[in-house]
Amino acid sequence: MDGKTEHRELVADVALLYATYAEALDDGDVARWPSFFADDHPLYRITTRENLERGMELCFVLCEGQAMLRDRATALLKTVVYRRRFQRRIMSGVRLLSFDRLDEMGVKARATFAVFEAIGDDPSKLLVCGRSSDVIVREGSELKFKDRLCVVDARVVPDSLVFPI
Repeated sequence: MDGKTEHRELVADVALLYATYAEALDDGDVARWPSFFADDHPLYRITTRENLERGMELCFVLCEGQAMLRDRATALLKTVVYRRRFQRRIMSGVRLLSFDRLDEMGVKARATFAVFEAIGDDPSKLLVCGRSSDVIVREGSELKFKDRLCVVDARVVPDSLVFPI
């Protein structure tokens, strides 16, 4: 297989990872969320563009390791009280920034995201948008996130940002 074919297949596999990730969350399958991350100390963060540009490491969501991912999923399913909501994630502009070390250090990828939300009888609204910078690794035959940094464009994040991006 030539390099271009391998690259196209990897791009398609990465796009499928993003699509199935968004679909699981859109379907409310929060219990499945940690399975999209590597077993070996994954990192999930949400911050604002302003924090990132200022070099501030402040994240309003930080999960280090599978145990923290599972704890957050369990909290969302069993202990956190919030109004029933439906969300749709749109992930586009998926782009590989590096693609030659998947089996060693992972590949770097980037995607744009928008999360829309409908609560009760209110019309759907844009909840949050931004861009993710991710490191994706192969575990067995599956691609998984090793490091997922979601950078929200707005300076102020809605307090209703309950579920993962």
